[in-house]
Amino acid sequence: MIESWQVRDALRPRLGTALTDDPDFCEELARTLRAYAPYRDSFADLAARLEDRLFNLLYERLGPGMAAKMDSGDWRRIRTAELQDAADDLLGVLFDDLKVYSVSYEALHAYCMDTGSFSALRVLYTRYDRFMEPGEKRIIARIIRDNYPSSLWEKWLNPADL
Repeated sequence: MIESWQVRDALRPRLGTALTDDPDFCEELARTLRAYAPYRDSFADLAARLEDRLFNLLYERLGPGMAAKMDSGDWRRIRTAELQDAADDLLGVLFDDLKVYSVSYEALHAYCMDTGSFSALRVLYTRYDRFMEPGEKRIIARIIRDNYPSSLWEKWLNPADL
């Protein structure tokens, strides 16, 4: 079951502790993730709902300036263009919670191919290698290496796959 602390941990680097330590903020997003049902929702639909919910929650708390205090003490404006990546961070919490089944693999793989989701790539790489064709794990590793900063993947990406 997805908990609000998981949402807080996923969003803290992007939105800062001052905002993510608000339990109501994280619980609202956790509730949205918990409402996911694979028989009625697609990952794309959930991502859109999360983006919309994030915008509304941020606007309610930050106002039209959308400025949040970061952990460094600086204030930074949260741009609407960032909400897609924040929603992907949240989807990562759901993806980590999925049972490792072929149906989950197929859904994650399709979503990843359609969107380029970093969270889907990460979870495919770290949890679903038994469903992959030979060499696919190395391809995913190279996609991650070539498109994302090393600080996001250096702790879990196997250097042998690069």
